[in-house]
Amino acid sequence: MSMNPFQTIEATFGWREFPDAMFYRSQFGLRFELGGDIDSVPIRFMTGLERAKAVAGELFSTSSTLTAVVSIYGEERATRRHSASMQQLMRIGFPHSFGPAIKIPQNDEDHIAEFGGDLFRHWYAVQFTNDEASISALLWASVSREMAIQPKVRWVDTIHIADIQKRLALTAYDDRGMDVVGPSAPALSTLYQKFNPWLLDYDRAEMDAKFSR
Repeated sequence: MSMNPFQTIEATFGWREFPDAMFYRSQFGLRFELGGDIDSVPIRFMTGLERAKAVAGELFSTSSTLTAVVSIYGEERATRRHSASMQQLMRIGFPHSFGPAIKIPQNDEDHIAEFGGDLFRHWYAVQFTNDEASISALLWASVSREMAIQPKVRWVDTIHIADIQKRLALTAYDDRGMDVVGPSAPALSTLYQKFNPWLLDYDRAEMDAKFSR
């Protein structure tokens, strides 16, 4: 089922588009460390993927329908890279077809000054029935983004997984970290307690202040 990501994100989360760092833009959020400082690329990837899958499994354990929202940066006109990225996602194991893009100008003054035109973030979205295989494929694409891991999805910048009805969203930015946001502290308290050792120490004090009560 296709949808308008602009309307969905704004109506549910109050954002015009998903921000680059959801944790800092949400009143209630958790930030997880995934692969950490492990030197071995394969082991760091597997560690990061397993952590992301564990958190996602708990977060969406009672969700029946989820929404995947994918962003791609580029010029105003979509290119073959967009369709190629979606095909790569399908080959990894995400079988659902995305709706048409919603493009939002980024007001990049440096790019406008140098090239005479703005950059755009193209948003693609699809609703799908919650299943482990689809979530695993999306997380694989996210965690492998900056790693020498194959297969991978090129050109995709961010992949968000959300339960619109429950106002929950998760984004694994790459092998280093992942943000989870929700409507209240109780909505995320189980994640805070169950996966506490994985919380990013840099932001731990802020998370403790909201969730350790």
